[in-house]
Amino acid sequence: MAEKNDLAFILDPNKLSRIQEENPFVRISDAVYDILEEAILSSQYDPGAKLKINTIAEQLGVSGTPVREAIDRLILRGLVVEQVVEGKKYKSYRVFDMDDQDIAQLFIARKAIDGIAAYLCAEKNWRVDVSHLQDHAARFRAAMHEYIEGRSAWLDAEADRAFHTEMVNATQNPYLTNMYHTIDKKLNYLSVRTCEYLAVQRKREDLQRICSQHDAIVNAIRMGFPQLARQVMDEHIDFCEANCLNHRAFSKMKENQF
Repeated sequence: MAEKNDLAFILDPNKLSRIQEENPFVRISDAVYDILEEAILSSQYDPGAKLKINTIAEQLGVSGTPVREAIDRLILRGLVVEQVVEGKKYKSYRVFDMDDQDIAQLFIARKAIDGIAAYLCAEKNWRVDVSHLQDHAARFRAAMHEYIEGRSAWLDAEADRAFHTEMVNATQNPYLTNMYHTIDKKLNYLSVRTCEYLAVQRKREDLQRICSQHDAIVNAIRMGFPQLARQVMDEHIDFCEANCLNHRAFSKMKENQF
């Protein structure tokens, strides 16, 4: 069972091989970038985790040059922070974290997009594959039980993101979907952070509440109640924001204890 910051899992050379099989013309630096980006945004790396170019290159079986190029791109995207140490002779690289203001602003954007998406889906629910939405909700509930019962090392948030992505795409509004996909990867990061706090605290009632909120959104869409769909979605996003910020506060409290 893979743990967070498990380099053998994160930097599995088979991941690089699979990317190259799917696209034989891919640049090595692009493939390394994809692997590191996924690891950061899926929370396989903790915020603040140190990235060592030589270690990454050795684990993936590549030279240091494509790793350095990938990290430079991650720095430009704000996913990696560059630090100069030892009298400005050496650089170190650490995984980014978002401050509370960034999180709050991103949740405002998420609430605006997801809220109107829920409304539009309920308003024209014949466009929506409601069974797919329900399947994603069921997958998340199953992942939650896997974690609580100790059969998974962390709470998989992918089904949660799939639920929201399916709903936004179902609106068939190209402007709305473009806005959503612009920030989708950082929304995934927020989803992971929210689930982490609930999972670390083993808050069964709150985990169940998220699952129930998913079900309520699906039901409002199925019944064709736009206002209700948006209201439940707004409550869901507010709840996720509170728990995401609580996770940060809890983590900081633990750090200050040592």
